[in-house]
Amino acid sequence: MTFSRLGGRAALQAAALTLGVLPLVLATPAFADSHSVSLAVGPLPVPHVPVTACIDTTCVTTPPLTSVTLAATATVTSGPLPVVLLLPASCPNGGSGVEISVSSLQPVTVTVSGSLSGTTTSGPISIPLGPVTQTVGPGTPGLLVSACTD
Repeated sequence: MTFSRLGGRAALQAAALTLGVLPLVLATPAFADSHSVSLAVGPLPVPHVPVTACIDTTCVTTPPLTSVTLAATATVTSGPLPVVLLLPASCPNGGSGVEISVSSLQPVTVTVSGSLSGTTTSGPISIPLGPVTQTVGPGTPGLLVSACTD
């Protein structure tokens, strides 16, 4: 297929214009109405004892469980999309279960919700946790979501 000299030049100019605009569009910061990240850990065995499930200092106690699964979701509702980290952690003081640490590389307000699923001797249970809204960022301890035995 052969292009006329004028048609070929117009096609090259259109391609150059498109390629010149593309990096500018990609370099524009992303803004969103909301952005969420989630993490689930488990099931983990626990020694048929009650489990205390918390988001920060808001806690509930379960009946005795033989296993536990913890899920957490952190949502940022405005501004540029920050890096929000959800990382598994160990329960303090030798307790059984799991913790999820919520932190960020820049100051950001997050709304954290979660759920605990477990197994009792009479069957499965599910308990919603939160939501809790808090500002986290570098240099702050972050927010803990936990499901631990005492």
